[in-house]
Amino acid sequence: MNKREPGPSLAMPARSRVKLVLRRGIVTGTIPGGTRLVQSCIADELAVSTRPVRDALRELAAEGFVRLDGRGGAVVRELGRGELDDIYEIRMMLEPVAAARAARLASTDSLIRAAALLAAMRSAADGAHWVELGASFHKIIDEAGSSPRLVAILGNLRELSARYITHSVHSVPGRAGQANAEHAEILRAIIARDPAAAADAALRHLHGTPAALSVRPVTAPAAGLNHLQRRFND
Repeated sequence: MNKREPGPSLAMPARSRVKLVLRRGIVTGTIPGGTRLVQSCIADELAVSTRPVRDALRELAAEGFVRLDGRGGAVVRELGRGELDDIYEIRMMLEPVAAARAARLASTDSLIRAAALLAAMRSAADGAHWVELGASFHKIIDEAGSSPRLVAILGNLRELSARYITHSVHSVPGRAGQANAEHAEILRAIIARDPAAAADAALRHLHGTPAALSVRPVTAPAAGLNHLQRRFND
């Protein structure tokens, strides 16, 4: 399955379009860690002025995807075991809470959509798409708990961890299948309206994930960003 996310609408503000293209590239690994993002080059390739690029880079820096270099640009943060462990330690504190809330509050519609995503994950052939489906599955569970603040925090953590999962999904045989089984266990507990079981399943799912992931150095490509824009517009 190679379904792609819809591209950014031309009606979307320039800052949002730039941010979407850059974040998508960083999360999927198309723009790897260590890549220097120069405002003028990005503006030229995405046909915008430098102001929305500057604003987008500042937002990406605040979210942890890049670090500003002080020269009118930014550098994509490199993958690192310390960051990975930190992200998952925080997720292990918060996601059991989200799963327990979902077991108490999830609507029937939320459960149906989560089940459909789980089915799609089982048949996904593309690793990057599998990661996207998994993020959507977890987002539905988070939103079912009716805590917008928790949804926002976990959403950012998952986007950061998606970089590692995307880089590693092909290097650990059977990991996707095991994760699918863990997702199914979480969903069963939520459907059963068992907050304790849902929290426990979520914790066990997260506990083994960092050990299963690899952190591999990658070299920044010489190519520009126009291939990302084309990908969104396919």
